[in-house]
Amino acid sequence: MVPDVSICVATCRRPNGLARLLASLSKLVLPEGLRVELIVVDNDPDGSAAAILDGFEGPLKMRRLVEPRRNIAHARNRALEQARGRWLAFVDDDEVVEPDWLEAYWRQIQATACDGLFGPVQPRVEAVVTPWLDVERFFASPRMASGAPVGLRGAATGNAFVRADLFADRRFDPHLGLRGGSDSELFGRMWRAGAQFRWCDTARVQELIPPGRHRLGWLTRRAFRCGFVTTLIEQRRLGRWKAVCRGLPRALAALSLFLLGLPLAALAGRAAAAQVWLRGCTQVGHLWALLGQDFQEYA
Repeated sequence: MVPDVSICVATCRRPNGLARLLASLSKLVLPEGLRVELIVVDNDPDGSAAAILDGFEGPLKMRRLVEPRRNIAHARNRALEQARGRWLAFVDDDEVVEPDWLEAYWRQIQATACDGLFGPVQPRVEAVVTPWLDVERFFASPRMASGAPVGLRGAATGNAFVRADLFADRRFDPHLGLRGGSDSELFGRMWRAGAQFRWCDTARVQELIPPGRHRLGWLTRRAFRCGFVTTLIEQRRLGRWKAVCRGLPRALAALSLFLLGLPLAALAGRAAAAQVWLRGCTQVGHLWALLGQDFQEYA
């Protein structure tokens, strides 16, 4: 019998995170009659997730796959090839879902005419390493009211529920798999082709922030990557020189403003200065891509 929903998880050498995610998925409360399958793709050629997957127990029928090519886009595409559901739900292996996560999506999709839904990813710090790095200020993502339209911002596989037929002739781009942004780029292509995405604020997941990420250094790297990937995607869409002509003056002007504002922000405290610093790092990421340089966050 064809499932209504395929939950797709790509994992790579995060045994603790995968174990937490599977434990939360095992507690899902499913609407009566909803047929759900779970697809887990291990992106480690050594199959390191096997021990965790062997112990999985829950209401979901699980299929286990191995994608030996170390690239998150290849892993997600492997899940797409095997998924049989009419809807695909995505969640990351450093997150946990709430018991009514899938039920919330299912209720919303029955009430809202759209091609996909996205929900909030709420940060949860495992251990405070840098006390002045406030979670809401530095880690939280914007939220919207349920039913609000979602465009190029807010569409990612960290918490998504999308019509399967949108993937019939589309795949995650492996060129971005080691750099980041392959999910945003794919959903952006869908959106530009006319797909209608909405927000579901009741379908919540929590992202576990490990001690290594509760540091300004990690946030700096993330800000740089966001700028780099955003420009890289724009170059692939518009063409390199058109993107350079459009983006270079803008990035240089923004970087100058942020550098000028940094000493003033420092007067308001470390947190305020760090926010300006991170905005500047994003502009440096833009410039790095505009200058034709490469950056592989996940190599």
